[in-house]
Amino acid sequence: MLAAGLFALTLGSIATAADAAEGRVRARGANGAVAAGSHNGNTYVRGRGAHANADGSTTTASGGAVRTADGGRAARRSTTTYNTDGSVDHKGSFGATGARGTLNSQGSSTRNADGTVTGSRTTNATDARTGNSYSGSTTYDSTTGATRQATCRDASGATITCPSR
Repeated sequence: MLAAGLFALTLGSIATAADAAEGRVRARGANGAVAAGSHNGNTYVRGRGAHANADGSTTTASGGAVRTADGGRAARRSTTTYNTDGSVDHKGSFGATGARGTLNSQGSSTRNADGTVTGSRTTNATDARTGNSYSGSTTYDSTTGATRQATCRDASGATITCPSR
């Protein structure tokens, strides 16, 4: 993960006195930046960067993670590639887990050179207290619109009605 690599870079940098007093470190380079820190038992790391590819496209990436004092964890990452023909490709994901349950989602989208857009995302969540779960996906095409599918299950695996907003 980009953030992990950038975090390693940060460990070698020298924090300012103000950063050290706050329990954080930051570093910047020609192609990106990273930050990490902690406060009251909560910790975080995040990073971002850009890279010029051999084919003339440019890829940007970012990521981050947190851990809370009570054991919760969350992380996210994304990449976006800007192609020479004007098209753009994006991918991203995130996940979280804690006392109330788990959540993860991943998706991608593309803007083609002609301006049309397609994308999709899948999301899964489980409630730690009830064991109920949600599994859903959404697809989008700028020429046909969006389609959504969702399934909810109870702790035994039986299909149940998904809650409305």
